[in-house]
Amino acid sequence: MKTHARILWMLICLAMMVAPALGLAATGSSEFLDIHPQLKPDPDRPGALMWQKPGFDRAKYSKVMFEPLSIFIASDSEYKGFTADDATALSSGFRDTVVRVLEPEIPVVSVAGSGVLHVRAALTGVKLKKEKRGLLGYTPIGIVVTAAQDAAGKRVSLESATLEMEVYDASTGEPLAVIVDSRPKTEAGGKEELSWKSIEETFRFYATRFKSRMLAARERPG
Repeated sequence: MKTHARILWMLICLAMMVAPALGLAATGSSEFLDIHPQLKPDPDRPGALMWQKPGFDRAKYSKVMFEPLSIFIASDSEYKGFTADDATALSSGFRDTVVRVLEPEIPVVSVAGSGVLHVRAALTGVKLKKEKRGLLGYTPIGIVVTAAQDAAGKRVSLESATLEMEVYDASTGEPLAVIVDSRPKTEAGGKEELSWKSIEETFRFYATRFKSRMLAARERPG
């Protein structure tokens, strides 16, 4: 009996030691991510987690290719009437934001090849709430937009979302980096605020950091 109790106690202690190590790796529940490495806090972004392949050499890459932004509406979202046109408009708006930051120094291409990074991005766990506006307050989706919040964001407010991104070598398919940002918010009126604009600013933050690191890698002595 004492032996069984001792073994049970040892197993409990082992479980307590292992549990913290599994905490940041518990991204396997993601509907979007294809790879699930051990994530660590992003030192540049409170609330974000990241992974980068050891030895990832940005100097090998000069171009980037983006998949259209994926959007996953949460099952408990108050509003689920997000249309395909809404998603397309928002995806185009976010892509335009990133392209404006990266180009011309980092060309954005549509064909995979040597020296190209392949980036996949998604908004997951999205919870929406329909804005109470008069008919004239709505923006027809057919109107060409220049920023994400000018489209569906005019009539559907964002209550919750997580930004997830994966980076691959476009030629070999080798995974190079993962980012999971569960707090894509901005400071407004002294408090954190989540909105389509804050999501766009989050994309701009990562695009700016990506660009600066790519350019720095180019300038390193070979």
